[in-house]
Amino acid sequence: MDFGSVAENENVSTLTEHVQHLGDENVCVKVQLQERNERVYGPRDLPEGKLAGSKPDLSARRVFSEEDKLKISKDLIDLQIETNKMKEKYEMKNFELKNMILALENRVRELELCSEKVTGERDALRERLHALETSRKELADEYIILKSNYLALGKELDQEV
Repeated sequence: MDFGSVAENENVSTLTEHVQHLGDENVCVKVQLQERNERVYGPRDLPEGKLAGSKPDLSARRVFSEEDKLKISKDLIDLQIETNKMKEKYEMKNFELKNMILALENRVRELELCSEKVTGERDALRERLHALETSRKELADEYIILKSNYLALGKELDQEV
C-alpha cells in the first residue's frame, strides 16, 4: 500500500508540475501578446502637426492590427484549450489512481479480516486439539488401569479355579 501511495504522489506531482509549467507558459505568452498589442496600438512618437499617415495607410494598418489581434486571440484560446485538456487528463488520472488506491485498501481490509477470522479458527482448533489430547491421555491411563485390573482379576480367577 505504501508503494501505491508513493507512485500516486509521484504521478500527481509530475502532473501538477506539468500543469504549472503550462500555466507559466500561458502567462509568458499573455505578456508577450500584451507587449505586442502595446507596440501596435500604443502612442506613436510623431512630430507635432504631422499626421500618422494617409487614410489608406491607416486603414491598412488598422486591418493588419485587427488581424494580429484575432490571431493572437486565437493562439491564446488554443493555449487555454490545450491547458484545459491537460488539466482534464490530470484530473481523470488522479481520479483513476484514487479509485485504484481505494479498491486496494478495501482488498487489504478484506484480507486482514479474513486473516483474523482464520487466526481465531486456528486458535480454537488448537485449544480443541489440546483438550482432545488431554482426554486421550486420560483414557489411555484409564485403559491401562482397567487392563491391569482385568489381568489381575483373571489371575485371581485362575487361582480360585
